[in-house]
Amino acid sequence: MNIREQRRSFIKKSSTLAAGLMVAPGIIRAQENKPKLNIGLIGLSGKGASNLAGVLSENIVALCDVDENNAAKARSAHPKAKFFQDYRKLIDLKELDAIVVSTPDHVHAVQAIAVMQSGRPVYCEKPLAHSVLEVRKMVKIANEKGLVTQMGTQIHAGNNYRRVVEIIQAGVLGEISRVQVWVNSLPNIRTLSKTPVTVPAGFDYDLWLGPVAHRPYDPAFTHFNWRYFWEFGGGVFADMACHYMDLVHWSLDLRKPLTVEAISKRIQTGDQTVPDLVKADYNYPMRGKKPAVHLTWYNGVKGPGWDHVVPYHGFASGILFEGTKGQLIADYSKYKLMPEDKFKGFTAPPATIPNSIGHHQEWVDAIKNKKVTTCNFDYSGALAETVLLGNVSLRSGAKISWDDAKGTTGNKDADKFLFREYRKGWTL
Repeated sequence: MNIREQRRSFIKKSSTLAAGLMVAPGIIRAQENKPKLNIGLIGLSGKGASNLAGVLSENIVALCDVDENNAAKARSAHPKAKFFQDYRKLIDLKELDAIVVSTPDHVHAVQAIAVMQSGRPVYCEKPLAHSVLEVRKMVKIANEKGLVTQMGTQIHAGNNYRRVVEIIQAGVLGEISRVQVWVNSLPNIRTLSKTPVTVPAGFDYDLWLGPVAHRPYDPAFTHFNWRYFWEFGGGVFADMACHYMDLVHWSLDLRKPLTVEAISKRIQTGDQTVPDLVKADYNYPMRGKKPAVHLTWYNGVKGPGWDHVVPYHGFASGILFEGTKGQLIADYSKYKLMPEDKFKGFTAPPATIPNSIGHHQEWVDAIKNKKVTTCNFDYSGALAETVLLGNVSLRSGAKISWDDAKGTTGNKDADKFLFREYRKGWTL
């Protein structure tokens, strides 16, 4: 049984829980009797801090961050944990059972692959990597080694997403062939310094760059704001699409698209290199008898279209499923069925997907009990790869066709955005 089948089996078995018993206390009790894992964490501020909080049930043995200043809070809270600036030294520790990677996208692949090559389970933040081919290699190694993996799409563990999946898979909306997704976020405006800036003490900037070609240090693009420069991130698209498109992939059982066409607009000033507004059209094939799906992604707007400046039906960010029997709009915490008069007095189908024990706890429990997580790299890799293909189309300026078996668009101008050349001394 491969990872994908194991995930489906896990979800199917979960549906046998009694109605109303949406947390599995037996699972929690079983885990309480297992020894605690020795956890190492790479990246300690921002999302790294929340990921650290998510694994506090275990032994925090080692911490790593290229910036000693950003690491100060975590080190103070865990004074017995070993600290490193170089992630390779953390991975070399024999006593670690599993490792969490919460660093910028441009170093995800080299770090997570090194973890997996060492034989350890890994929890890695979305969108798994900076490029499509990095994601594909991560998925390949995880599957070959049979490791427990989890991508940091924490909202996948939310109750609202689970209820929406149940509604859609129960056929309430009929057949669904059209979905629109929007997120109202815009890139942060960044201004690069006109004169050289000294790297702060305690910050290993060269190690922060990792495989990226050297460029002079500038605080405008380090730490969170790396997201808005192509060298390091993929804009709002790569930041948020894995969260919102996750619901579509999950409920409609989508994997990889056949074609992708993305366009963008710039409405802000600043030196950030990613665009402000993005529209990307994805076309997915039929899955058995399920119809082909056309999905459109937008960011920088408040509804499904360039001109939405007012939240669409009250959803400033959302997912609109358009079925033959009705529509449903959802975000992280709520959903709405339309037309409202048709669904007045609607009774939701019986709950079949149990509430999560926690996104991080799922990963911990899977390691201890030899299970499969809901966002393992096989499932999440397909999602992340799909999202990143949007940026391939966007940056190449071309509508692309995706040959999943060969891992190519068939367009050399587009294919050059599937992977970027690493600087000397860095490899996968």
